[in-house]
Parts: sequence; structure tokens; C-alpha cells
Amino acid sequence: MAQEAQLTQASTAIDVEALDRLYADDIMMTSVLGHTACNKTALLEEARRGITQRQAAAAAGTPVETSYAKEDLKVVGQGDTAVSSYRFVVKIKGGSINVERKYRTTNVWMRRDGRWQVVAAHTAFVLDPKQAAMLAGESA
Repeated sequence: MAQEAQLTQASTAIDVEALDRLYADDIMMTSVLGHTACNKTALLEEARRGITQRQAAAAAGTPVETSYAKEDLKVVGQGDTAVSSYRFVVKIKGGSINVERKYRTTNVWMRRDGRWQVVAAHTAFVLDPKQAAMLAGESA
């Protein structure tokens, strides 16, 4: 739970140094689009892009407000391995942007050399009932 709290804080603040410590060098990440080519380098580059975008928006006078909240967090541990699962909600507001997205993530944590790191992760979109009905071919 403490590690997930650190990951939440690092993700919210876009703390690249903390993310670098929390993600294993050999992390295997499956993205919301099903891609498994998402590695640590790509994750950290995405974080740096987020910092640049926030700074550019603030410099242009259109700061962006973001929030990142975890819900329904569950952790199961066994020895030097733990698996966490949670739903998270991302909200982005600013200028003409007003986005809210929900995801479900599973992280696999391992204790290596005395510290916990995420070695594998999978994230998927959480659909609202209308989106789910459309995908199922049902009329809403």
C-alpha cells in the first residue's frame, strides 16, 4: 500500500526521478491499447512530455488542472512479490480541454535488492454503460 501511495504521488506530480526508482528497468507494461512495447524508457519519456505540456500551457496563460485518484485499491502479497489492482480516474481541465477518463490497472511489484519496484503492469479503459452497450452492438 505504501508503494502504491508513492506511485500515486509520483504520477500526480510527474516526478520523473521517483518514477525511475519505482519502475524496474525491465518493466513489461501493457498499455490501454494492448501494446506491450511500452518499456521504462517510453514511460519516462511520456512523463517528460507531460511536464513540457504543463509548462507550455502555463506559459501561454492557459494552465491545466489535473487530478489523479485511485479507487478500490487491493493488494495481495506473497514474499517478495505483490500484486495491486485499482481503478483510477484522471481529470484534465484547462482552456478548451475538459476530460475525464477511468482506467483499471494491475501492477506486479517485486522486492529487489531491498526495494520494491513495478516489474509488470496492465492498464485498461473502464467503459461507462453506454460505451459498453455500443461495443456489444446494443442500442443505447
